[in-house]
Amino acid sequence: MAFSYWESNAWFEEVDLLVVGAGIVGLSAALHARSLHPDWRIVVVDADPLGGGGSSRNAGFSCFGSATELRSDRQTLGDEAALELVRKRWQGLQRLRSTFGDNALGHRVCGSVELFPGEGSEAPPSARELEDLNRWIEPVTGVVDTFTPVPSHSLPHLLGDARGPAILSRLEGLLDTGKMNRAFRSKAHASGIDVLTGIRVESIDTAEGNCQLNIITLSREEASIRPARLVVATNALGSTLIPGIDVEPAVNHVLVTDEILDFEFPHAVHIDAGYVYARPIENRMLIGGGRHWGLDETATRNRLMALMHELWPATEAAGIAYQWSGLLGVGEDRSPIVKRFAPNASAAVRLGGMGVAIGMEVGRMAAEEIAIN
Repeated sequence: MAFSYWESNAWFEEVDLLVVGAGIVGLSAALHARSLHPDWRIVVVDADPLGGGGSSRNAGFSCFGSATELRSDRQTLGDEAALELVRKRWQGLQRLRSTFGDNALGHRVCGSVELFPGEGSEAPPSARELEDLNRWIEPVTGVVDTFTPVPSHSLPHLLGDARGPAILSRLEGLLDTGKMNRAFRSKAHASGIDVLTGIRVESIDTAEGNCQLNIITLSREEASIRPARLVVATNALGSTLIPGIDVEPAVNHVLVTDEILDFEFPHAVHIDAGYVYARPIENRMLIGGGRHWGLDETATRNRLMALMHELWPATEAAGIAYQWSGLLGVGEDRSPIVKRFAPNASAAVRLGGMGVAIGMEVGRMAAEEIAIN
């Protein structure tokens, strides 16, 4: 079954810019392109019926990296490249907040703590390492004490016995992922950008300088689209459309408890260099991650639950109300890939688990990369 004349004419013909992926990066690219070219016809497509992919399934951390994550980035990339990467994350968060406002995002700067729960976890930075890290990151954050040690036993509801140190990052925060996605979608609609969900791009043909996207819809119609310009912002799934690009999907599992009476934990939480994370959602607790353990889905979720019960004993009597999985885009390092893969087609992928922070910057870069064509 083919699209009707009206469907084709309304959505798929004479498209100046088509963006694949309706998450933070894709919608940011579309919105920035609109600011550069008010007369362009811009269409965003996404395979997910709800749109957004990982952008609608993340834990809602407005974070730029824990102390041990940044230590790892510096070791992998070197000081200069790692600082530029964290600068993009910081700028992306400021752009996100200034574009939509904290109320629309459900955002609050509550600070984060990094915990080191014992055997097998990442070693905490020494006092000298922490002093050096603060000196290194000060040009980005503008404060001399981005990271400060605190006693973990001072944190409410956290089992403090033998927990050792914790590191507080007072500049990080949390947001409501659902509100954030609604804000993006509303702004796209108000900007005259068409967002079409339930449309999966099967392949891209860039032969002879043209772009042809072969698509299939949930109702199984097959068609092709020939936009003038293309941005692929599918993050973890980028390599399915762009062969050879250094990004692979990594699965993260997430659990959220039932409501817990009189439970309130004030901060976002990083564990194991960010591979495990936790946060309060009102009077519930969320915990997720664990891909570095190399376990299957059931074993990973069991271990996450055991760790949550160990750290926050009040969660042990609570059931699990929600559980889901999401995909991260990872590769050789955590730096994003924004580059052309054809004369009129650009990739914007590999967010390294930092999509909320860096997503708007990556979207802006992708729009500017393709807008000059």
